[in-house]
Amino acid sequence: MESNYLGNLKVSDYAALTGRSLSTFTREFKRLYGTSPNKWLIQKRLEKSSELLEKTSMSVTEVAMEVGYENVSHFIKAYKRLFDTTPKRYKSENNG
Repeated sequence: MESNYLGNLKVSDYAALTGRSLSTFTREFKRLYGTSPNKWLIQKRLEKSSELLEKTSMSVTEVAMEVGYENVSHFIKAYKRLFDTTPKRYKSENNG
């Protein structure tokens, strides 16, 4: 998952790739990492988006697509929920 978290794979895809059922994969993942695979994927994608917003000239829409969000509005809501600011505000404050 670490090397493919930006891809368009779902947790069920990762489970299948490891030869486990979704419930077994989720249970083992949570035991090892202390969070659900879905929450882990969201956090990794949003952390990467902050890096892209800060270090590139990509727009919020481009960053959303780059980190696997097809719906920009959903990306903005998820970003704000995790970081307590909008991606646009973060970009303007960190990449002027």
